[in-house]
Amino acid sequence: MTALLGTWKLISAIAILPDGSIEPDVYGVNPVGYITYAPEGRMMVMFARRDRADFSIDIKSPLGKDIQLVPVAELARAFTTFNAYAGTYELNGNTVIHHIEIASIPNRVGTDLVRTFSLNGDLVTLKTPPTLGDGVLKVFELVWERVEIA
Repeated sequence: MTALLGTWKLISAIAILPDGSIEPDVYGVNPVGYITYAPEGRMMVMFARRDRADFSIDIKSPLGKDIQLVPVAELARAFTTFNAYAGTYELNGNTVIHHIEIASIPNRVGTDLVRTFSLNGDLVTLKTPPTLGDGVLKVFELVWERVEIA
């Protein structure tokens, strides 16, 4: 378990198609995000496109009534350019299983997300199993760099 412990910063996100071709920058150029694996077996991840647009209305909290004034198209764009979930995790060889307890995509709550991982120095690469995206099975590969403790 100790190999994944700590916080990692997102470096890149690509999709690998069945024919081996690559869709680069599936979450935009230079996406931003972090994933943390804690020693007590908890994890959390969030990442976003770096080029996310601001709302046309200044919103201080998503819990306030002002959020209802944001046009639906802007809310949809914000939702589709951000991903987050948290829960517990377990390791099995070079596989990590995320047991989802809370998620920006509600359907993920109560599910398990399986990722294979490989370590190379201060980089970890997480890969999904083949996942249907846009009608095509894709393997999503996210590369993360270990964040040093200041």
